[in-house]
Amino acid sequence: MSLKKDNILIVGAGNMGSAFILALLDGNINSKKINIIENKPNLKLRKICKLKKINLIKTIDKLDIKTKISITLLAIKPNQLSDIFTLDFNSRTKNSILISIVAGKTIETLRKISNNNRDIARAMTNTPVTVGWGTSVVYFSKTTTRLNKDKANYLLELVGKVDEVKNEKYIDSFTGLFGSGPAYLYLLIEIWSDLAKKHGFKHGEEMVVQTMLGSLLLLLKTQDAPKVLRAGVTSKGGTTEAALLEFTKNNKLQKLFKVAVSKAIKKAGILSKS
Repeated sequence: MSLKKDNILIVGAGNMGSAFILALLDGNINSKKINIIENKPNLKLRKICKLKKINLIKTIDKLDIKTKISITLLAIKPNQLSDIFTLDFNSRTKNSILISIVAGKTIETLRKISNNNRDIARAMTNTPVTVGWGTSVVYFSKTTTRLNKDKANYLLELVGKVDEVKNEKYIDSFTGLFGSGPAYLYLLIEIWSDLAKKHGFKHGEEMVVQTMLGSLLLLLKTQDAPKVLRAGVTSKGGTTEAALLEFTKNNKLQKLFKVAVSKAIKKAGILSKS
């Protein structure tokens, strides 16, 4: 699969949209095939577009009439959708795969506002896409062709790992588990760092981040199960065991995590219906 012959339209160049723009450039996609709609482009984006000769426009009517869009990525806020989906926009994108990473907007909503586009992908990702280590999930409309599914998956794989699901409800589950996931880790880093500083480590945060990063790299390198690696650190009657016994007493950590993530998933479902 290659996107080198596709004309790509990216709507919105915030953090997420910009991550895909840079990933396309790193993936050796012809920059002249990239078109961006951004009403308020920042200086960095303007410089990149000028240097790479990327077509940066504010509205769809500025797109060259000869340009036939085959992939459209929606990377905007939910309240911006109605302004984007004009008759002209729908006409110019009707033959493209419509890939949405807009929070809370279902396939049915996207189908209606796109004037019944047959090829629609609803995707969700997380902020590590900005460094090429994102985790994404995608759900396709029943009428999406195999070719367009492959194109969408290829685009999403440029910024990390992708999991295709067969039921749209899993988008909400993904949002609570992985979309919000980075915040859970950052909270743990905050708590751990504060504790380290209280015990006299001036560079506690750096040490926590290094410990976490090193542990994750070890996990990836060895491909051992987390349980196996945890056992390797834990000596009977030792310090690690003392802490882990407290963490796992009556499954209180597991229960707290389950309750918290369940609330995130429930909230995602409410937002999808609003």
